Amino acid sequence: MSEVPAAEPPTDGVALDDPATARALRGLRLPLVTLPVAAAVFGVPAILLSGLASALLTIAALAFVIGTLIVIATTGFWIGPATKLLRTRPWRPARVRVYRALKGLPRTPLRLREPDGTTVDLLAPALSWSAQQVLARTGAVWIVGPDERGWAAIRSPGLALPLGQARVADIDVGAGYQISPVQASPRSATTAAEDAVLARAIAGPRRRSRTDLVAPALLLAFAVFVLVDLLRRGVAGRAELLVGLIAATALIVGLLAWRVHRLRHWGTVQRLLSAGPWTRVPATLAEDRATAEVKLPDGRTATVRFHRPSQALLANIAATGQLWTAGPPAEGPVAVGLPGYPFLAVARIG
Repeated sequence: MSEVPAAEPPTDGVALDDPATARALRGLRLPLVTLPVAAAVFGVPAILLSGLASALLTIAALAFVIGTLIVIATTGFWIGPATKLLRTRPWRPARVRVYRALKGLPRTPLRLREPDGTTVDLLAPALSWSAQQVLARTGAVWIVGPDERGWAAIRSPGLALPLGQARVADIDVGAGYQISPVQASPRSATTAAEDAVLARAIAGPRRRSRTDLVAPALLLAFAVFVLVDLLRRGVAGRAELLVGLIAATALIVGLLAWRVHRLRHWGTVQRLLSAGPWTRVPATLAEDRATAEVKLPDGRTATVRFHRPSQALLANIAATGQLWTAGPPAEGPVAVGLPGYPFLAVARIG
């Protein structure tokens, strides 16, 4: 099994001193504030209004209330104890085995073994498939805690799971079905497009880029039909209706154009990922984190400009001094990522 170097948390200070940990904690706190506010924003007008508007606002408010309850169930009771742990204790490395998630509220059983031989069984709620695969493939994890009530925080290599919730299990996790990685060596795939973790991570957005064309295309066809019919009948006394219809048609055309752009983007991504296997390139990330200097195979130095890269991808480049491209690096557009991780960006070399 050939595992690529990836970002790891520092273990020589308290966990929250690590910028990636602090950023992840802020991200987990945010829904606990925004979802209840959104529920109130829609709920209060729903009480004051009546009719269809009240019904629509009530549905929206209930959706945010349900979202709030889900976030509280998965994160709300953990966030306080975890913050205390992260402020006072360091990350500790451990080996991990991953087991099939339990029925009901998704909770993934984990069995950790620390360097001193201590074994800790945990249940991690809402652990993504990508994070499960990274943990199962690498067998590596970092932990803070548990505290006296069993709360703990975990982190995977490479920031596939920058900060995860966990609690000491009240069951024998070893009695479950152990998860095996679907791809033991992603860097050995014939092309980067065959990287199993990345392929699954982008499958949803790629599929939506096609299905999202349907609604605006149908709306445009209907708008054009109505517009042509109106013009045939004459516009006398209907100027306001005509102007409104033209404006609505223009908006639909803009929406359709944006959806077509997204479809073409994913077509370009697929073409770039099919250029060849993951290729390692020495790289130095610039201070502004918008570009990097890379050394090409012919010895030349070139600048890489990223288009909307994730913070996790940039953190891995900074930590390892390596950039991974789909196929041999050459001037022009290129897909960049990290073999076996759900990170992808389009960049331009030169």
